This record gives sequence, structure tokens and C-alpha cells, in this order.
Amino acid sequence: MRARPVRRPTKPLMNRARRKPRRVPLVLRFIKGSIHGDILLPVIIHALFAALIVYVDDFTPYTPHLPGSITSSLSIVVGLLLVFRNQSSYARFWSGQNDLTTICTNIRNLTRSFLTCNYKTKGPEPTPAERAETETAIHSLLAIIYAVKNTLQWEWEQSVGAPDLEDSGSGSLKPELRELLGPNMSQTYEFEGLGLPIQLTMSIEAYIMRAHDRGWFHSPQASQLSVQLNSLVEAYGSMETIRLTPIPVAYLIHTRQVL
Repeated sequence: MRARPVRRPTKPLMNRARRKPRRVPLVLRFIKGSIHGDILLPVIIHALFAALIVYVDDFTPYTPHLPGSITSSLSIVVGLLLVFRNQSSYARFWSGQNDLTTICTNIRNLTRSFLTCNYKTKGPEPTPAERAETETAIHSLLAIIYAVKNTLQWEWEQSVGAPDLEDSGSGSLKPELRELLGPNMSQTYEFEGLGLPIQLTMSIEAYIMRAHDRGWFHSPQASQLSVQLNSLVEAYGSMETIRLTPIPVAYLIHTRQVL
């Protein structure tokens, strides 16, 4: 009996499942994606303070005490704060997942349209240069999802603010991006304030305009493609908001005072 082929998950979402192989169990992860480094010093200070209170209570005549009502009141406040933070954190996570799905859906729709409508129904076949242009546009579409990830997480091979890039302009790109974009991306402006995802959408918008002028897309279809591209950029903006919006200062002060 013929063996059933194993289906490989589609990139770049293949590593999103919690079932992916991990070198270290999540409960033992203390470096990447963990808050242990942020809370280590406060925990040590609180432990020393608690040890001091125990020492004073056991080895000195003075017995520190607080009214029981303070403990119950603070426990209720801290519980409410933790519930609010958990809900807001999951709301951000869920919103980010929806935005990522929107980006992937629009990329698939645009790719389908570019591949099926890159020639006139009644006309000559597209030239090799036109086919290469369509292929470049599709590569730019596929590169958007990687560019969004690298931009939001600041995962570039060169540090932010690097003064000089290679002549090709792709010295700061990850390998997967460099493989998709190739030498066609002559210069990137990531370190000058223009994010690579926006730069890629500009090249895709220019391709839609050229295809419309050639008669590949009629006006309503080209307008619909631009709407999908705008929806993609809007989802990317929402993800930027999630990434860059800090905790309100008033809430942060109140939390630290209560704790």
C-alpha cells in the first residue's frame, strides 16, 4: 500500500502552533519570552524584606503587626488588577491574531488575482519581462508577512541605526526576505523611518497601476485590489498600535503602589 504523503504546514505560519518541538519546556524557559529577568531584582528585595520582618518578629521583643482588614482590601484590589491585565493582554493577543489573518488573507487574494489576470483575454501573451514583473510583485507580497514580523519585533541582522548598508541595500534583511526580494529591491529605507512593509506595498500598488494601464485589470477590479491592499496596511497599522502602545502611566503607578 502506498504511503500517504506527509503534509508540511505552509510558511510563514508553520511555527505558530503550541505543538511545535521545543528544546526547553515552557515551564523551564527563563530567557526568551520570559519575565524572570524583569522581576528578579524586585523578588529578591521583597524576599529580603520578608526575611527581615521574620527576624524582627522572632528575635526581638517587637512584634510587627497590621490590621487584618488591610490584607483583605489589598487582596481584592490586586485581584482586580491582575484580572484586568490578563483580559487586556489576551485582547491584544486576539486582536493581533485577527490582524495577522487579515494580512494573510489579503496576500492570498492579491496573489491569486495577479497570477490569473496577468494578461489580456483577447491579446498577445505577456512578454518575459512582464512575467518577471508579475513574479516580482508576488514575491513582494509574500515578503510582506516576513517584513511585518521583522519590523514589529525589530529582528534585523544589523542593529537599528546602522550608519551604512551594503550597496544592494539589503544588508539589514533576514535570509528569508533577501531570498524573496533578491536584487530587485535596490534599496531599503528601514533605518530612515520608512518601514519595509510600506515600501513593499508601494511597489505592489505601482504594479496594479501598470497592469491596469495594460488592460490586465479593468477599473473596478483595480479599485478592489487597491482596497485589499489598503486593508492589509490597516491591519499592519493595528499591529503597530498593539506593539508600540505602552501601559498608561497612571495605571502603572497605581499598580506599583498597591503591590
